[in-house]
Amino acid sequence: MNSQKSLLGTQPLTQHYILVLRIVMGVLFISHGHELFDSKAMQNFADWLQKDLHFPQPLLMAYLRTGAELFGGIILVLGLFTRIGAFLIMITMFVAFFTAGKSAPLGDGEMTFAYAIVMFTLVLTGAGKVSLDYYFFGRGR
Repeated sequence: MNSQKSLLGTQPLTQHYILVLRIVMGVLFISHGHELFDSKAMQNFADWLQKDLHFPQPLLMAYLRTGAELFGGIILVLGLFTRIGAFLIMITMFVAFFTAGKSAPLGDGEMTFAYAIVMFTLVLTGAGKVSLDYYFFGRGR
């Protein structure tokens, strides 16, 4: 007997993997992005961006990063416009990797690199069949 059918009926197992990946990563990024509503945390982050990383417009960059994580996470959980949300987070994670992570995938940048690669995977696969993208548009969008 086919192990996929015995575990989950006729639905391909990979569709459920994509769903779990989307939900888990979405919740993680929502929790990272919730500080968007804490002005002191945003100012502290902006100060760090300016002092340690020499970012131009650090407060704007702090809000862009946090907004991408919060709204990208919500998009992933909903599975609506998933590729767009994953792309925003992927770019954010690659920027973090190349700046704060010092381009070290086995050192300081390990988590940001891993997050970026997971988001790249979701950009390629889309939301899967268990998503609002599939419901509204008939594809993994």
